[in-house]
Amino acid sequence: MRILILLICSLPVSGALWAKKNVNGVVGRAITIDCHYDKHTYWSYVKYWCHGWTSSCSVLVKTSEQDGQRGRMSITDNKREGIFVVTMKALRSGDTGWYSCGIEQSGIDPRFNLRLQISYESVSVPVLRFLSPSSASCFGGSVSVSCESVQGSLPIQYTWYKKATSEDLTISESDKLDLQCSSFTQVHHQYYCRASNNNGGKSSEMVDVSVWNRSEKNCSYVARISSIVSGALWAKKNVNGVVGRAITIDCHYDKHTYRSYVKYWCHGWTVDCSILVKTSEQDGQRGRMSITDNKREGIFVVTMTDLRLGDSGWYSCGIERSGIDPRFNLWLQISYESVSVPVLRFLSPANASCFGGSVSVSCESVQGSLPIRYTWYKKATSEDLTISESDKLDLQCSSFTQDHHQYYCRASNNNGGKSSEMVDVSVWNRSEKNCSYVAQISSIGPVYTCEVFSTVSPTTPCSTSKNINSTGNPTTSSESTSASKSLIYIVLGVLGGLIVLLAVCLLLYLKQKNKDTNNGGDNTLNDTQQLAATEESIVYANVQRIRRSSVEMLTKGTAQLKNDENEITYAEVQIQKKSPAQSVEVAKCSINNKDSVTYAAVQIQSQPPKKNREKPSFDNPQDSEQATYATITF
Repeated sequence: MRILILLICSLPVSGALWAKKNVNGVVGRAITIDCHYDKHTYWSYVKYWCHGWTSSCSVLVKTSEQDGQRGRMSITDNKREGIFVVTMKALRSGDTGWYSCGIEQSGIDPRFNLRLQISYESVSVPVLRFLSPSSASCFGGSVSVSCESVQGSLPIQYTWYKKATSEDLTISESDKLDLQCSSFTQVHHQYYCRASNNNGGKSSEMVDVSVWNRSEKNCSYVARISSIVSGALWAKKNVNGVVGRAITIDCHYDKHTYRSYVKYWCHGWTVDCSILVKTSEQDGQRGRMSITDNKREGIFVVTMTDLRLGDSGWYSCGIERSGIDPRFNLWLQISYESVSVPVLRFLSPANASCFGGSVSVSCESVQGSLPIRYTWYKKATSEDLTISESDKLDLQCSSFTQDHHQYYCRASNNNGGKSSEMVDVSVWNRSEKNCSYVAQISSIGPVYTCEVFSTVSPTTPCSTSKNINSTGNPTTSSESTSASKSLIYIVLGVLGGLIVLLAVCLLLYLKQKNKDTNNGGDNTLNDTQQLAATEESIVYANVQRIRRSSVEMLTKGTAQLKNDENEITYAEVQIQKKSPAQSVEVAKCSINNKDSVTYAAVQIQSQPPKKNREKPSFDNPQDSEQATYATITF
């Protein structure tokens, strides 16, 4: 029995790519998605971000485009870490849907599908920062303070208030407060900002103003934000990290003022904090710390890898400049965390299974403190069997003993463990030569199918074909059986037609070849065969000779004679059917003497033939004085 394997790849193959499966965004805000890939395999490949989850998804931005940007989308590739980061700005509720991280390659692109949910959100507590050097107040200069709620759906309305005994006074409906020495009427003033959107509002901390001198010539004051002199820097005040993992901290600055300045990350909150890494260092990296400066956005990003419990404490984002460095202090809390549900992904093309190849599946828990232990199990009726204590499962056709198998991975650390979804394996054929199977990850669904059609021998009463249902189990359907039979009939019909055509061509070729051989071998034999076919009756012909100077061409049924006499001459032509013996004799004569073969006797007389008259004989030429005898040879 011959096996014909038909491979259908209809949905994206999940290759060496993974990301968070569910990402939440806020209307009007920006969001970043980290797409992880195998940096050893796909280091130099073009990466992209597309809308949709099928192979025909709409590509929104590629790393090969100028600055990796298109409209509201941008993409950057961190080849050293094996991560490309997608940024979507000005999010809208209509952006909700399926998206894919993808890598361009020949054949089927590796892709990872994720769900993006965009929703409305209330504002966070507004962050205050100085837009101008706060020390300018010492010389009576103006000091500007901005107010920004870093969370919450846009647009956000900002209002500045001046604290008062009875009722707070509205100063301006803007996100900026301008402090001027001439406007102060008291020694001490307090101001705050309130941010609000359709989902509610929140107030900022206080801006404390202490006036030292209110004279017009020597006006001076001090402006502070919660007793900390803040420069043009801000970030989240509290950041949480997990043991063994990495963390990133975004430090925002005034890009118009500090674009070209050196930025740094230091341990501590005073002016004597210990600098851990600077943007001026090679590759912006030192040990477990790294720093990158996005001057276009006015953000420098600090990354700390392999976090430890001892990393907990105060840290500062800082900018180097003459005088006092602008800094922003924050608290970093490192703790243990239980693992998340492991993510499964194919490390090799899954459709290699259709041809009996090995398929590798990896297991990774993207959250939870490290180290994490991984164990693969095979689902069984009584008790699940341990396959390997590794983060990788190798599927091989030779190891399958049944038509259906299920495998899953369990990740665990000191805080507990969780199991992954199932890897469903459906075996189509377990023979050594034509082994084939389908490996699927439950949540991804049927990534591909290997449909097997059997060419049935005449003794086999019927044939069936297997399909994969939504749960990954093999099923037999009447539709697939009908399709199998139709395909078999079509194939057999085409083959039968080709065989008949080949046989006809062969017969025509042999006949033509035999005809060419006979024509070249003996023309006399061919003439004999042609005349023998017409020797069924005696044919008489009257031949009239007239005087001509040259040979006269006469019509069919006459003979051509040359005679000097004037009288009319009659000729009796008798064609007789030869007996088999005579025919053989003639044939022998033809073979022995190819120059002439006596075929018919012709008697030419001066009198017309009579019915009762004796037939002329070639052996007696004296039957008539005027009789002329001729022998016609062919």
